[in-house]
Amino acid sequence: MPGEDTRVLLVEDSRGLRHTLADILRTTGMRVDTAADASEAFRLLARRRYDVAIVDLVLLPGPSGIEVIRQLKSNSPTTRVFACTAYTRGELLADVRELGAEVIFKPVDPGQFVELIEKSAGPAPGEKPQTPSR
Repeated sequence: MPGEDTRVLLVEDSRGLRHTLADILRTTGMRVDTAADASEAFRLLARRRYDVAIVDLVLLPGPSGIEVIRQLKSNSPTTRVFACTAYTRGELLADVRELGAEVIFKPVDPGQFVELIEKSAGPAPGEKPQTPSR
């Protein structure tokens, strides 16, 4: 079950949305690190691994969310990655899915958002849940 052991990276350039989504996840007990842009995300990724990452596709300024997702999947293939976007362009979404990420469309419904992240923080389909070592 997700909670205090779940570490989430949230990359969103909109300060208000970044803080709101982080607060929503923290109320469930998840540990959330936030980044306002790709450079900040890259610094966080160099220091730790994440169970779940939520990445805005259009990050201004600098590298795009696609670049963050590409690095995430390359360096931490077990991290569940979600691209958060209001855009519905077919080729952009195809790129996201090709990288192994799922899409969350804005505006985000808080209840559905939490449910999706909690489910994704559990074992991947086909994986056995980890049991605590004694």
